Amino acid sequence: MFLYLILTIAANLMVGFCAAVRVRQLVQHQPAIISVETADTFLGEIEDEDPAEANSQNKNHGRKEEPEEVIPYEYLAILEAEAVEAGGLVEATAQVLRLEIGLYRAKLIALENRLREVWYQPTEEALQEIADELDAINIDWLDKQAEAAQHLDGSTDGLGAYSDVGKRLCDTLFDQTAQIETTLSNLQQLDFVDSLNDVCRKLVLEVGRLVDLCHDLRDKMTETIVTVLRAEKRLGTVDKKMQIDGLTGMRNRTGFERQLFEWWRDDIRRERALSIAIVDIDAFRKVNERLSTEIGDKVIKAIGKFIVDIMRSDRGFEFPMRLEGQRFILFFGDVGPRGATSAVERIRQTVQATSFQYDGEELELFVSAGVTEVAPKDTVPKLLTRVSTAMRTAKKNGRNRTFIDEGNGPQPIDPPEYPVRPRIVRIGD
Repeated sequence: MFLYLILTIAANLMVGFCAAVRVRQLVQHQPAIISVETADTFLGEIEDEDPAEANSQNKNHGRKEEPEEVIPYEYLAILEAEAVEAGGLVEATAQVLRLEIGLYRAKLIALENRLREVWYQPTEEALQEIADELDAINIDWLDKQAEAAQHLDGSTDGLGAYSDVGKRLCDTLFDQTAQIETTLSNLQQLDFVDSLNDVCRKLVLEVGRLVDLCHDLRDKMTETIVTVLRAEKRLGTVDKKMQIDGLTGMRNRTGFERQLFEWWRDDIRRERALSIAIVDIDAFRKVNERLSTEIGDKVIKAIGKFIVDIMRSDRGFEFPMRLEGQRFILFFGDVGPRGATSAVERIRQTVQATSFQYDGEELELFVSAGVTEVAPKDTVPKLLTRVSTAMRTAKKNGRNRTFIDEGNGPQPIDPPEYPVRPRIVRIGD
């Protein structure tokens, strides 16, 4: 028995020695294969690893990891102060710019008002001061735009599904930068030796251009935000304050998207009738140029209230909302396109019959409209493109008209004259 034990131990030692010699030969001839320390670590990890995790790692072996989106701390601080949530860098950037645009626009309007105050008796000192402030405001805004573009451009690989949206946002910022730099160049070329009235007029025109750029960028930021919310199916949980337009108190573009989302959620087969209309104030730019952007805002607010009052009905699914700028979007649930057109025509004819007055002066205000029925296969972009085309066609054909698209392109309507009651609406009251 003792002899058997000795022979067994000796055999084991011999096997171990042979194995050690073979491993040494492998290491010497193919050092890239494995090392003793690496082997020990590797074997230890495999023993402690969960089989499911090991299988997942094997599947992902060699696959490039997606870079993580990082929202800058300063953006998080701004959004937190406004109690606004953002799910990623593109949305956060759009939300921050939306907030910053409001501040930039307010500064421009303040300068515009000062220019109109000195319009009839301008002085070189007053105009130079305004020009310098305008220059400083724009430089500060360009810094904010450049910072936003840098964040997006530097995180292109980490934007994932929103890389195209982020790129379009960057392109918009670059385009805006070029146009603002043109304004800065124009400011540097102002010659105060010329007529001060001409200088004042040029400054008003430059401020007007910048305000228009603000509106364009604001609308694009909103479009970016709702695109993300729609794609991530978060419209159903969007905060109520994000759905309300600050100027008119009506639901805004996000509120419209939320309303449409809820309608389609409740009518999953899209069997119920639904029509959409866009109502746009005609020649609105002239209102801003003639009276100022601030008064233009008051006109939009008055028209919005006017439309709300006209649309009040016992039916529960008719909602007027502000789409953007001087455009309103009307939601007609359980109403076909012809019924919606009748309602829109009542609004158009009532606006036409109303005397809008500001500071004792009468303003000629008219609206053009486009109407369409929502098709079962419609997406939001398709729907808005179709109804916007109908509205623009009405404008191209003389304004103060309504066009309808029932699937064959925009067509003019020949409505009856409705018995509308003439009114007087005082802007600002």
